[in-house]
Amino acid sequence: MAAIVSTVAALTGCTDGSPDASGSQTQGCGTEVPFDAQNFVDPTLNTNPYYPTQPGLQWVRGGSTLVGGREVPYEVISTMTDVIRVIDGVPAIAMLDEGTDSGEINQVGIDYFALDRDGNVWILGAYTEDYEGGEYTNTEDAWLGAAKGQTLGILAPAEVTIDTPMWCIGEIPGEDAEVGMPAEIGTQQCVAFGCYDDVRVVQEGTAGAPDNENKSYAPGVGVIKNVPLDASIHKDRFELLNFVELSPAGLTEASNMVLALEAHARESAAPEVFGAAPISTRAE
Repeated sequence: MAAIVSTVAALTGCTDGSPDASGSQTQGCGTEVPFDAQNFVDPTLNTNPYYPTQPGLQWVRGGSTLVGGREVPYEVISTMTDVIRVIDGVPAIAMLDEGTDSGEINQVGIDYFALDRDGNVWILGAYTEDYEGGEYTNTEDAWLGAAKGQTLGILAPAEVTIDTPMWCIGEIPGEDAEVGMPAEIGTQQCVAFGCYDDVRVVQEGTAGAPDNENKSYAPGVGVIKNVPLDASIHKDRFELLNFVELSPAGLTEASNMVLALEAHARESAAPEVFGAAPISTRAE
């Protein structure tokens, strides 16, 4: 789900955040950066410390969520694979997410991230499968690029200050836009895995309720904490429990899981989205 600030200059092409030829301020989706396929680079270059895209990195985050009004334990294992999918002419790297609810796999998904020349991490697609009792039940989410009129946006800007204007993470026609805005900059935070300096706290959520949740981003690590706020629907609360770099064998296993999920999507679960799309490949 874009280098901003004086940095707004890097993101919008102007120092005051006002509209111009390279960016526009809209009420629905914050500051939008025009999508230009020529402005993207190999995502494995990993140039944004606040959202690492290095293949083989794996995060374990745990906490709680609400299911039917009941708080239950929740854990997500996220792995940056080396699977590359070309989306709207741009190479995007696939991150595998494996979620457990009360100790049982309930969701497996893929997010596709692209990296522009300024170090901004964009989200260009997603695919999510729901599970019950270890068995696939349905596909919750499936989209790639702007095929259905989506506004593509920046999930993690390369630079953010407290004065950075609200930015567009993405928007689907007929649905509320997803936006981000700075809440705190340069703080110190401690979570189960350790303590971090220069933490960036970002409010993320729908444009009508940007205070949906506060996500804390630490340099060199990425998201270390999520705190639900008043506007949060799911009330997900989690923190970083472990952060490792996988062995080559572990990376291969995670990447093959992504390729298998894509095959399922292409063949039966979401052929209208993946059927005609280019086949992903593993980075060399």
